[in-house]
This record gives sequence, C-alpha cells and structure tokens, in this order.
Amino acid sequence: MAKRILRFVRYRFLLFAGLLPYCLGAVISRHSVQAFDLKLFLIGLVGIFFTLVGVEAFNEYFDWVLGTDRVFQLNPKPVTKKKFYIGVGAFFIALLFAVYLTWQVGAGIAIFALVGFIAAAGYLGPPLRFTYRGLGEIVIAISYGPAMVLGSYYLQTGRIDLLPVVASALPAIFLFLIAIMNEVPDFLQDSLVGKRNICVRSGREGTVTIYGLMSVVLYITLTLMVIIDLLPKISLLILLTIPFMWRNYYTARTMLEEPPNLFGAIRGTLIVYIVSMGVLIVSYLQN
Repeated sequence: MAKRILRFVRYRFLLFAGLLPYCLGAVISRHSVQAFDLKLFLIGLVGIFFTLVGVEAFNEYFDWVLGTDRVFQLNPKPVTKKKFYIGVGAFFIALLFAVYLTWQVGAGIAIFALVGFIAAAGYLGPPLRFTYRGLGEIVIAISYGPAMVLGSYYLQTGRIDLLPVVASALPAIFLFLIAIMNEVPDFLQDSLVGKRNICVRSGREGTVTIYGLMSVVLYITLTLMVIIDLLPKISLLILLTIPFMWRNYYTARTMLEEPPNLFGAIRGTLIVYIVSMGVLIVSYLQN
C-alpha cells in the first residue's frame, strides 16, 4: 500500500515544490530566533505530504473531467471517481494534522491550512478553477512560496517576521518559472479545453520571453537581498546557476515547435531550483 501511495505522488511536487520551502522556513526560524522543534517540524511535514497527495488526486481527476487529459489521445485511460475520493481522504487526514498543530501552536496554523486547502482544491476544482481564470501560476507561486515558508516559520515561532517574508520571494519566483515552463508543451491541449493560463494568453514564444525576464528578476532580487543584508552572503553562490538558466531559456526558445524537446528546459529549471534552494537552506544553517 505504501509503495502504491509513493508511486501515486509525483516526487517533484513533494520534494522540489513543497519540502524545500518548508525546510527553508524552519531553518530561518532557527537562524533568526533560535527556535526549532523537531516534533512540530515532522508533524507539519506529514501534514504537507497528505495535502500534496490530495492536490495530485484532485488535479488528475479534474483534468480528466474537464477534458485536458483526453486531448490528442486515442485510448486514454479513464480516471475514475476513486481518484477524487482519494483526494478527499488525503485532505481530511491533513486537516487532522492541522487541527492538532493549531491546538499546539495557535490559530495562525488554521489560517495557513485554510489558504492552502483553497489553493489546492480550487486550482482545478469547481467552482474556483483558478487555472481556468488565469490565476493558476500566481496560486502556485504564493502557495509554494510565501505560504509554505511563512507557515513553516510560524509553526516554529508562533509569529510572522520580515525575514521569512523576504526570503519566500525566491521560491515563489522559481515556482512561477517552473509553472509557466510546464505549460509550454501543453499549449494546444490547454487552449482547446479553455484554460486561461499564461501560455494560452501569451503564446509559447511570449511565455518563454516572460520566463527569461522573470529569471533576470530572480537573480537581481537575490543580489539586492544580499546587498541590504537580508540574505547571507554565501547565498550569492546561487549566481553560479545563471549559465544553466540561460541554457534553459535558450533551449526553450529554439525548441518551441518541438514540444517534446522542451522537457529538457523544464528539467533544467527544476535542477536549478533544487540546487538554489539547497544553497539557501545551507547558508542559513551556516549562519
């Protein structure tokens, strides 16, 4: 049963999108106010795990119901109602963890849990369907950036401070980049089913241009944060990833008419994200 669950969860969402910002919030709390409770950290981590199971189940189910997964497929494998019930069950278990942590830490946890649930369930699910209203990328950036970092920090400290707010901008921008790059290969499918994401509205070429511009914003933001002493100086090592981000941009720009080849740029962005977040986390541990 455990193996089936682990296969069901897409590791990039659990490890890359969720776990790293959650760890960042925890190490910032340890760095800034010397607060770190391993028990709370692990309980929160398990709660996030079940939340992400729910996210994956809902996304797969509603992508099928709304037709995205059936476009250009001759014999698509049906996604049954069972997937929906798995999502509901996972969210319910996550709710139990949220209730316990609210009791232990404070009402702020309930607020973070509510925001997370709305984002997760409403990304594709009715009636919100954020991605069909042109809000999907923003929801992803906020959920896996500020919400995850600040939620983890609040879990350890019971308060919100400027440092985690500022630091959360980096994973937010990274997740925005990953989200829009993921949309490029699915441009035709998404446009046919009525998704109003950035790629559908801006076109594949426009989306890659936005990717390039936001990558520049990412590195400028990082540099400015270090200059004004909001991030440790060692985090400037992230600037060494600039050539790799350029390669991702160049690959996407030259492979626009060959969607399968765009996965190299997607994979490359994920790798840069993992490395950069690792450097950021270690930089706070060292300080």
